[in-house]
Parts: sequence; structure tokens; C-alpha cells
Amino acid sequence: MLKYKAENEGKTYIEVDRFFPSSKTCHVCLNQVESLPLDIRNWTCEHCHTNHDRDINASINIRNEALRIISLGTSETANGGSVRRLGGKISCLLDATPDEIGSPNYIACN
Repeated sequence: MLKYKAENEGKTYIEVDRFFPSSKTCHVCLNQVESLPLDIRNWTCEHCHTNHDRDINASINIRNEALRIISLGTSETANGGSVRRLGGKISCLLDATPDEIGSPNYIACN
């Protein structure tokens, strides 16, 4: 469904490896916890003490991984999986750095 929507809007579709540790990696310091059972919805990073909502943290990590893949111009993730890049219009997201996400300039172009 997401692939179809992206193609329909002329956006780039990036698929992050399904085993990418998005939930259990702290998006602030990149520390990764050993285990994070599904019933744990909130957790605190042992390294930087940031409190995370599991789903929000995972979405930030997935976005950052997709931006990393795009910036490297590669189709491989850190775990060796593959992604598909589709042709079409390039969104403003591709021109933004992680620091710019949420800035007035980024929001204005969407």
C-alpha cells in the first residue's frame, strides 16, 4: 500500500530491512538494547537516559535510516538488506538533512 501511494505521488520509496533494530536503538545516542519485548511500550536508554515511546522512537530511526541510505546513494542497509528506489519526482525530504526535518523551510515545501 505504501509503495503504491509513493508511486502515485511521484515520491521515492525506500524499504528498510525488516530486521533493522528500529525499536530498540536509541535515536538520540544510537545505543542499542539487547532485548525489548513487545509488551514494553516505553523505555529509557541506559546510555543517555532519554525516555522513549517505542513506536515514535522506531519511526524516527526508520526515517533516519532511509535518509542515510539516500545520502550514501546505496541500496544497502546496515544489515545488508536491499531497498528499491523508484523513479519520479523527488520530494523535499531528499534535500533535507536530519537537522532540517521539522524546520520551517522543510515544512513549507510539503
